[in-house]
Amino acid sequence: MREDEGGGHRLSARAQARRDGILDAALAVISHKGFHRASIADVANRAHVSRATVYQHFADKRDIFGALADRIARRITEAADAWPNLPNDPAEEAGAEPSALRAAALRPMIGARIAQILEAISADADAALLIIRPPRGGNKLADDTLRRIGDHIVEILTRDIQEASENGLLRPCDARTVSRFLLGGIEKLVIDALDRDEPLQLNAEAIASEVGTLVYYSLAHAGLLAPIVGGQGAVPGLGRSGAEKARTD
Repeated sequence: MREDEGGGHRLSARAQARRDGILDAALAVISHKGFHRASIADVANRAHVSRATVYQHFADKRDIFGALADRIARRITEAADAWPNLPNDPAEEAGAEPSALRAAALRPMIGARIAQILEAISADADAALLIIRPPRGGNKLADDTLRRIGDHIVEILTRDIQEASENGLLRPCDARTVSRFLLGGIEKLVIDALDRDEPLQLNAEAIASEVGTLVYYSLAHAGLLAPIVGGQGAVPGLGRSGAEKARTD
């Protein structure tokens, strides 16, 4: 790798902006022409720089592909790192039952976390698609990138689920198994959307709501669900039949 973030020194703001512009141009060219038909000259022309400037930052197209993979990985992991902390124990707050306060805080938080990941992918959908459907010879790099993203998110989810179980928000469970299951389901939704060239950002809210509801009602501690399923009417996200089933289980 040439002069870049991984080259052992930090770039100036101007050089970083030029490098980012080259990556944006490369992604546009590769998305249009395909990895193997795209050339460094195409990338340089799209970025309005010389080929020599491209080679100052990247050794070849594979190096560019690696940088694009790193960028999408960084954006997704940063989105996960920016997740808000789980709701604190509201027992000392007045005016509402602790279970109601916890439920009110936890349910939207689950959906919001999922939405943050989907929005990060949606913002760089072409790069994400390049990782999902890598060019010939790029499979190992793409697999390594997906594994790095997955391992990072699983670690955060596992820690949060364990903490939430200890605090009475979620029922006791195998946190790592649940985390991997959740990640696998989200990955499948994303891959299907990208493969169909759907506008993922238009679906992010609906996906987050559905998955968030599923996660909450499958993992929430019984003490949080009791005031909901013990009342009248439908459980939000499940419907009346879901509420009736929950009351009888």
